Amino acid sequence: APVMGYQAAGWLERPERVKEEEPAKLVKALDVKPGMVVADVGAGSGYHTFRLAPLVGEAGKVIASDIQPEMLKIIEARAKQKKVKNVETVNG
Repeated sequence: APVMGYQAAGWLERPERVKEEEPAKLVKALDVKPGMVVADVGAGSGYHTFRLAPLVGEAGKVIASDIQPEMLKIIEARAKQKKVKNVETVNG
């Protein structure tokens, strides 16, 4: 896939993505447990970040890393809106 610019972040959250990519299979394969620290590298808009955050729980953390500061701002805004406190953004 081509590089995704922050201008098209909405496309990353499209409803069809669940059927196209079956993210539940990925999450199950990762076997994430409460208290773990996990990284979503190339997090984009946080599509996977916000699926992982409830699984690691309050004692865990999801590090959402992306090279686009604008994407990280999207994640930070979503975390604030959803009151998710176990997500940390990293520019890189």
